[in-house]
This record gives sequence, structure tokens and C-alpha cells, in this order.
Amino acid sequence: MKILPSFISEELYIIRAFNNKQESQISEFIDDIEQHIEVTEVEQWFQFSADDKEISIKQIEHIEGITEEEYDLREMFTEIMPIYQRQAMLLTLWAAFEFEMEKMYIHVSGQESLPKKKSKKNISKLRHMVNCFSKIGIPSAPTKDFLSSVNTLDEEVRVIRNAWAHDGGKDLKNKIAKGSFGVEVKYSQIVISKEYIQSVISLMHIVSQELNKSVRSFVIAANK
Repeated sequence: MKILPSFISEELYIIRAFNNKQESQISEFIDDIEQHIEVTEVEQWFQFSADDKEISIKQIEHIEGITEEEYDLREMFTEIMPIYQRQAMLLTLWAAFEFEMEKMYIHVSGQESLPKKKSKKNISKLRHMVNCFSKIGIPSAPTKDFLSSVNTLDEEVRVIRNAWAHDGGKDLKNKIAKGSFGVEVKYSQIVISKEYIQSVISLMHIVSQELNKSVRSFVIAANK
């Protein structure tokens, strides 16, 4: 059996690098917000009577056609839109992580797909995959960091991801623990910080590295 060169960690490094660049660009945009606001002059007619009317010029601030008359431009583009940017990155991370875990399990187990869930119907896909690895002895002796990282990813990160994927970022079931690092509720939506994204990447790295190390040992032993 051919040993895969890596297990998701390389993708995590690439996504982290891209995310860091995005955050840098967001910060620069926020700092220079006034330079991005354009002003358009619009004529306004005021009809006082059939023969009496007056025209005035009104200046309207806008960014790409989104005007100050419709929204608070500065709040919208410096506070609200970055929320969506970070949630999109979280969704991307989660999709890549689950896909690579499933691919690695199929590779090392020789199966064509993940086994079906025979019990605990409400178990998450992540927990199901970890259980599938465990049944074939991977990792052989999971560390405390591995178990802790899996728990945080499954019980917190996945819940936040699902809230954004299915409920518009709202914690409808009140599953988000108060006081979680880098997490708050704002504008009635779950908001995560750039530091939270970094912590998620670190958790995924711990899990993927330990699984990858164990997979390599498993394959080497099988080929002896």
C-alpha cells in the first residue's frame, strides 16, 4: 500500500497563509475606509407649486453602489462584512478537513467509503470518522491533545460551522457556550475573530498530524 505524502496539514498551511493575507487586506481596507468611499452628486427637484420649483445638488456617499442612504457604510464594511469573510473561511476549513479525513480513512482501510452509522444516529460525521479510525487502531495510543482537540472541534467548532451553514449564523439552539475564546454574538449572529480561525487551524493540525503519524506506522507495519 502506498503511503500518502501528507494528510491535510499541507492544505491547512496553505489555507492559513491565504487567510493571513486576507486578514491583512481586510485590516488595510478598514484603516483606509475613507479612501474607498466615493461621492456622487445627484440632482434633486423640489416642487413648491405648479410654477415654482427648485433644483438642488445632493452629495451621496457610496461604496460600489451601496449608499449611505441605505446603510451605515462604515459599520457595514468595517464590522459586518468581515464577519462573513471569517465565516466563509471557517466553512472552507471544515470542508477540507472532513474531506481529507475521509480520504485518508478510505486509503488506509482499503474500503470504498466510510462505514454507515449503525448506532447513535445523532453522532456527527467527524466523531463517526474518528471512531472508524479507532476501530482499526488509529491512532494506537491517542494523546490528551488529540482527544481534547477532537472534542473542541466536534462540540464547538462544528456547531458554529453548522449555524452558519444552515441557520444564517444564528445560534437557534443555544449550543454555543458563553465565554468561548474568540467567539461572541453580535447583530444576532455568531461572530468569530481572526484569532479564532488560527486556533481552529491549530486544532485541526494536532488531529491531522497524530492521525497521519499513526497511519504511516500502520502502513509500514502492514507492508513488512
